[in-house]
Amino acid sequence: MTVYAVSRVRLDQDGRVTHVLWGRVNTTTNSWAGPESEVPVKQVVYAIHAGDSVFALFPSEHGHVPERRFTVVDYDNGWETVSLEGPPTHEREIHDMDRLGAPPPQGKP
Repeated sequence: MTVYAVSRVRLDQDGRVTHVLWGRVNTTTNSWAGPESEVPVKQVVYAIHAGDSVFALFPSEHGHVPERRFTVVDYDNGWETVSLEGPPTHEREIHDMDRLGAPPPQGKP
């Protein structure tokens, strides 16, 4: 099993995650096992289905701290996305995470 951490998210106008900035985590040293990369949320969904753990990192006075695990959410239309496990937690929801910048306009690098 691989452990990933998500440090930033991009949300659509409805507040759903579309992209994340994530990376593999070395759980022995609690550090990045490689560089972070921006990926579509479907890659997070695939990782969770494959049995990997994906944690959300929240900003704090001492950098980012892992607090909650992502889980897959199914929509009636067959779409899948991610949400955070457990009951709502004050200041520890997806909308409280650091954000990725806006994507480039379509057709532009």
